[in-house]
Amino acid sequence: MAALVADQQAADPEAYAACCDALAAFDLRAELPRISTPTLVIGGRDDQATGPAHARELADHIPGASLVELARAAHLAGVERPQAVLAALRAHLPPGPYAADASRHAQGMAVRRAVLGDTHVDRAIAGTTPLTADFQDLITRYAWGEIWTRPGLDRRTRSCVTLTALVAGGHHEELALHVRAALRNGLTPEDIGEVLLQSAVYCGVPAANSAFAVANRVLNEDDEDNEDNVNQPSSRTEGEL
Repeated sequence: MAALVADQQAADPEAYAACCDALAAFDLRAELPRISTPTLVIGGRDDQATGPAHARELADHIPGASLVELARAAHLAGVERPQAVLAALRAHLPPGPYAADASRHAQGMAVRRAVLGDTHVDRAIAGTTPLTADFQDLITRYAWGEIWTRPGLDRRTRSCVTLTALVAGGHHEELALHVRAALRNGLTPEDIGEVLLQSAVYCGVPAANSAFAVANRVLNEDDEDNEDNVNQPSSRTEGEL
C-alpha cells in the first residue's frame, strides 16, 4: 500500500490533470457491441468514481459478458480485494498450456526431490544460470513430471531401467547420481550389482567395467558418510538428470 501511495504522489500533477480531461470526453460505449472476446467486468460496490451502474452498463452491452461486483471494494478493487479479484479472473480465464506446465513442474519437482534428495536438488537450483534455466525447467517438467510420475512402473523398476540406459550411454556423472537415487528407491548394493552385471551382457563388458567403478566409488562414499554421520552438503558435481 505504501508503494502504491508513493507512486500516486510521484505522478506529475499537470499530466494527471491532462489525462482526466481526455477521459472526460472519451466515450466508446457505442462500440461495446463490437467486442467479441469473452469479457469479465469486475466492479467495486463502493466505487464512487465508476460505480456499479457503470460496470452493469458495460456488462449489458458487451455480448455475453459476465459481471462480478465485489463488496468492500471501491475504485481499486485489485488492490483492496486482491484475492477476490484473482479468484474471479481464474474462474473466467480458460486453463491454458502454462497452467498444465506449472502443474507438471510442481509434480516433477516433488518426485525429483524424493528420488535425488533435497541436497542435490537445492544445489542444482542454486547453480541455475540464465543459460541453464530453461534446461532445469525442461527436465523438471518432462523427465520428472511426465515420465517418473507415470503409474506404469514403480520407482524401483525405473531406477533399474535408468541405470542400464546410463551404462549404455556411458553417462558416468549421471550414473553416479542415479546409483544414489537407486538406493533411495529401495535397491540394495547387491541389486545394483545385478543390474550392472545384466548390463555387461547387453551393453558390453567395457561399459559395465566403467559402471562398476563408478558404482563402487559411490557406494564406498555413502558407507563412509554413514559411518561418520556426515550430514553436510556434498561437493559432488554429478549431472542433473
